[in-house]
Amino acid sequence: MTLWEPEVLARIRHLALVARHAVDGVQYGHHPSRALGSSVEFQDYKEYAPGDPLSQLDWRVAARSDRLVVRRHRAESQLPCWIALDASGDMGTGVTSLGHDAPRAPLDGSKMGFALCMAATLSWYLTLQGEPVGLALLGGSGAPWSTLPPRSGRRHLGRVLGALASVQPAGQADLGGGLSHLAQRMGRSSMVVLISDLMEEPERWGPALRALGQRRGELRVLHLQDPGELDLRYPRVARFFSPEGGDSVPLDPAESREEFRAVVQDWRREVERLVLAWRGHYLPVSTNRPLSEPLLRLLRTGSGRGQGRPGGAG
Repeated sequence: MTLWEPEVLARIRHLALVARHAVDGVQYGHHPSRALGSSVEFQDYKEYAPGDPLSQLDWRVAARSDRLVVRRHRAESQLPCWIALDASGDMGTGVTSLGHDAPRAPLDGSKMGFALCMAATLSWYLTLQGEPVGLALLGGSGAPWSTLPPRSGRRHLGRVLGALASVQPAGQADLGGGLSHLAQRMGRSSMVVLISDLMEEPERWGPALRALGQRRGELRVLHLQDPGELDLRYPRVARFFSPEGGDSVPLDPAESREEFRAVVQDWRREVERLVLAWRGHYLPVSTNRPLSEPLLRLLRTGSGRGQGRPGGAG
């Protein structure tokens, strides 16, 4: 039994409350819910009968033989899901950035806070669906576990929430190394949901997607984007620095905004190209939007086995 300090206990309760509220909004709103890892595979054909859904007609067979047949599928077992969470120092920035006297990022107003709430929400949803969920913290410090293999059940969910509530953004995520290590641990039929601002050079983590793809699992990337950071919404000239180290840079946001936006657009396109090159799902997420929105987008993305082969970015 793990004994949590009072601050961590309060954060666990907050994460649970936020997650339950977001999941309730998805399940009981106007949008149908479905299992995130569910998948189907082709089983056989049957002759078309009045009342069969037209969307299931195989028009290629009809064109060759003048026969109307319906494709039938069977459900596959659900996929264990790994949540890979970027806990690097840069994730502590945002509207309410991590101060020097605060050991943990606030759960409201920072990229890390949004990422923690998103990971908790996804974990809560998967647990309610009876699906195994695992956690891999990339970077960071202070958590009792940096890796929790996928399991189902409320007790395991408590461990996941505890790790999320305890972690402090620190150091570098080393996305490439973390994803490569995760690829070695995951089964051949698994899903990885990466939650990150991807503030590392794409050439450092892009090749790791190959290892994930070769496991023939599914990859979904939630690219966290803070509008204030990416649009340089700062009122005055200041020196900008990264919590992960390096020299500070003096910058006038008003004069640099347009040029910076062009750089950001090129970077986004490069990130998306790398994800799509291995048939992952790329989901840009603004940190000023409700948590239910990225969860709904995750549920709406296609699911299918064998997507781990290189493909075009179109």
